[in-house]
Amino acid sequence: MGLFSTINTARTGLTSAQVGVDTTSHNISNAENKDYTRQRVVQEAQSAKPIGNSVIGNGAKIASIQRVHNEFVYTRYQQSSERQSYINTLKDNLEEISNYFPDMDGVGIKNDLDHYLDSWNGLAQDPSSVAQKEVVASSAENLVTSIRTTYDNLDKLHKSLDEQVVSSVDEVNRIIKDIASINGEIEKLEADGSIANDLRDKRDALETTLSKLVGAEFVHDNMSETSDTPGSVESEGLYSVIVGGVALVSGSSYHELSLENENGFHTIRYDRGDGTYTDMTTIIEKGSLGAVLKLRGDKFDEDGNIVDGLVPEYKEKLNLFAKGVIEETNSIYAESASDSMVSKPLNLKDSDNLVEKLGVNEGSFNIVVYDKDGNEVSKRVVTIDSATTLNSGENSLLAQLNRIYDDNGDNSLQNDFGSQFETSIQNGQIVIKPKNPDLGYTFGVEDNGTNFAGSTGLNRFFEGDDATNISLNRELANKPYKIRANKTPAEGDNGVADAMNRLKTSSWKFKSKHFGTINDTVTGMYNNLSVDISSQTEAINMRKESIDVQFKAIETQLQNISKVDIDTEMTNLMKYQTAYSASGKVITTIDRMIDTLLGIKQ
Repeated sequence: MGLFSTINTARTGLTSAQVGVDTTSHNISNAENKDYTRQRVVQEAQSAKPIGNSVIGNGAKIASIQRVHNEFVYTRYQQSSERQSYINTLKDNLEEISNYFPDMDGVGIKNDLDHYLDSWNGLAQDPSSVAQKEVVASSAENLVTSIRTTYDNLDKLHKSLDEQVVSSVDEVNRIIKDIASINGEIEKLEADGSIANDLRDKRDALETTLSKLVGAEFVHDNMSETSDTPGSVESEGLYSVIVGGVALVSGSSYHELSLENENGFHTIRYDRGDGTYTDMTTIIEKGSLGAVLKLRGDKFDEDGNIVDGLVPEYKEKLNLFAKGVIEETNSIYAESASDSMVSKPLNLKDSDNLVEKLGVNEGSFNIVVYDKDGNEVSKRVVTIDSATTLNSGENSLLAQLNRIYDDNGDNSLQNDFGSQFETSIQNGQIVIKPKNPDLGYTFGVEDNGTNFAGSTGLNRFFEGDDATNISLNRELANKPYKIRANKTPAEGDNGVADAMNRLKTSSWKFKSKHFGTINDTVTGMYNNLSVDISSQTEAINMRKESIDVQFKAIETQLQNISKVDIDTEMTNLMKYQTAYSASGKVITTIDRMIDTLLGIKQ
């Protein structure tokens, strides 16, 4: 082995040091790149050459440039990122919903409901006051506005969540397409034994984004670790991305998700390619999309309507509350004596069952007849059971109302309800009017738990059915002086105004398709909804604190392993600079030795 061989040995030192400087420079340049993984140079000795009975070293070579990456820690980081994304999405939306129910701030539905009931109490104190009637109308309008505005806000959020489903699926499809493309590039680049470090960083960033979206699982078949850096992937075999148990990426091929529109809301599908598909809507439960689906709802009935989800639950309960306000107010207001009453449009057939079609309860209600002096002269008891129809059979509603019968047992039919009033169906509405208006008879409807007057809207104060269309009766809104505080026609009577307190004290049957029958007061129904939202928001905030602590700990651990540290890189730079200078010194020394040899020859 001669001097020229020694020069070659020194040259390998120069090359190794140069690669070290290049790698260090690459690290420093990407120090602020959050997706970058620190790289390091792995050197090993060149194969030695035997010289006589000795083995002489032949310099150094670059074995590889490795990412300082721990797959186990990174997987934990992705899982923690997914949990944080899920909880943040829930938190942000629940806090937004809480803003729609600002009851602690003296505004909102609770505040307007209290003012509405207080206005009736004020009218009960002075039942003939036109000014107080205007206060009742104004407070009713404010309550209506609060209910409808709150529902509109919930509905807009609900639709916005569905838009997020669409954009999230589009983002998932973009990411899996990019991952599959990168997999193809990695496969080509690493075919000759190279390691595509920067491409793997790019793929890891996409993996993390996908984890935050849907909580994907990333499978590396035949994954092995480097001996000196546990957790660093050396060979991964077939790479797959699994979401909800189905493979969206396999190597360099990918399979996109699709969307179907169900009555304005989207379901997520995985088409199997054989004419069948997997409904992913109920399967995706993680990441921000999982949280969006929990909020929006992920289950549909046969008609394509969403049947679960937090926002639909809040909307339905707000509708139930509004329905309670409408029907209980109307039920009480129907007690006020009037010479005629007309229901809201019912569109019932004569043979329709009232319990099934109207949702009224079995029981009875009284129709109380008053003379022109305000005296009660008779009372008609109407019974509703599971067989009661609108106008079919002797016990139908109309048959009971129109029957000529001595209601008060005075052996006279002249002052009884059936004698003085006629009930008919006109244009789908129940119409009750006097047979002889000049006699001055009036009547009111006292309910015994059937909610007949409230359900049908007889003599109604509020129009509408729920939070979407609740409104004050147009005539009363335009002419508040027509609001009646009285139950009987007697001057100074305040029976109806005083009875409005029942919205606070009387239990009401809130019938829901999805929650069954809820027995509560009208005010209690709203309070429970508001408390539910508040407590759920508080619970999510507590969970978020715990998840954030866990995420920060794992993030710190990952950064300690993989993040570029400038001080460390500057130390490495000086180390490689020294090695480069030393190798150069060897070459300079050999050059002088060669000059010496040439001088001896001369």
